[in-house]
Amino acid sequence: MYKYNFNSMSTMVQISINQELFANDLMPVYKLFSTLEDTCSRFKEDSELSRLNHQMGKEVKVSNELFSILNDALKFYQETNGVFNPGILSAMENSGYTKSIELIRGRELGDSSHSASEISKIQPYQLNTDKQTVFLQTRIDLGGIAKGWVIDRAAEVLSTYGYGFINVGGDIRIFGSLPRPLKIGIEDPYDPAKIISSIQVSVGAVATSTSMKRRWKMNGKTKHHLIDAATGQPSKSTILSSTVTAPTALEADVRAKVVLLLGEETGNKWIADKKNKAVLINDKKEIWRGSESNGIS
Repeated sequence: MYKYNFNSMSTMVQISINQELFANDLMPVYKLFSTLEDTCSRFKEDSELSRLNHQMGKEVKVSNELFSILNDALKFYQETNGVFNPGILSAMENSGYTKSIELIRGRELGDSSHSASEISKIQPYQLNTDKQTVFLQTRIDLGGIAKGWVIDRAAEVLSTYGYGFINVGGDIRIFGSLPRPLKIGIEDPYDPAKIISSIQVSVGAVATSTSMKRRWKMNGKTKHHLIDAATGQPSKSTILSSTVTAPTALEADVRAKVVLLLGEETGNKWIADKKNKAVLINDKKEIWRGSESNGIS
């Protein structure tokens, strides 16, 4: 397999493919990731999302890319009854997540300059498909779902050259027909150097959500980026790591996050009902495996 790496979205993008690629072949993939950052990064003041967040209460026409991501996010918001909620930006900032993670990971932060606010119980935005416009009710963040969205589109491009997979920070999408399933190691949440479980996939995607990697302290208290929409605070779920397979990277990313936020009892039942293959690890390092025979691997 030929391997190609580049940095984007504060992580490493890794491509493994059976055919040798050249600069011109990879250019559309580079452009996809560059466009995604220009569109959805909340850490770029001039990104389309940042500009949109300054126009709450107004009907704003948006690009094809942003409208597509917003449309997908709204479907999952409705499907999960708001457990997956893009309208958590103020809560994230209030918990100290105001800069790209590499600038705050493991650090002690002072008081947030952002005032505390409850997460609205109403839908975070409304879309008008005919006009391709959005009307924000609250400021939004699209980090995880935007990553899944761009991985899926990069996989479509790469599938025209051969078979393989693309890995972006642990979220993996297979393209083409692999000669054998991928066996993916799952890290110990407390010690990333140790592999304590695994999952196999031969088609589709796999994503992991964890509350252990994006962590910092504020006023001596540990915070992380996974916000419980019911409280507006970092989730207290005892699931520390959830790995989920799905047909697309976008769906896998959302489902992995929702399982973790729902917690052990509700989350285990929810993902079992969805019939997604999953490996969940709790704070006692107990491992739950679900839907082993759902046909994904």
